[in-house]
Amino acid sequence: MAGLRSAFHFKTAIRFLAWGCILAVAVLSLTPADQMLRTGFGARIEHVLAYAGTGFITALAFAERRLFRVMLALLAYAGGLEFLQRFSPGRSSTVWDFMFSGMGVLLGVGTLALLAKWLPGLTAPDSQRLPR
Repeated sequence: MAGLRSAFHFKTAIRFLAWGCILAVAVLSLTPADQMLRTGFGARIEHVLAYAGTGFITALAFAERRLFRVMLALLAYAGGLEFLQRFSPGRSSTVWDFMFSGMGVLLGVGTLALLAKWLPGLTAPDSQRLPR
């Protein structure tokens, strides 16, 4: 029973972390140009890193919904945010930026998919529920 509760709390924590990453990507994507914080890596590498981390954590959090669906949802989200940047002061959207965001999604979700092959229980669906 304790192990099941521990797994439940871990899954809940990962989901909160995933939603935090999704929100952080939106805030960073839509921040006006004069208020942006840069890492020094370059904008395109920042896109890849942000979406790779978000993709990995979100895929881990929602693996029971199939990794392909998580990947498609994140790609659509990246496209939507890229489009919305047109309305943020001093920002622009480009197909190249979307492509680098998409590469990050593929890298993050793909890394989890590879790890799931080596660690079979990593993305196993929740087949057991907590007793009520």
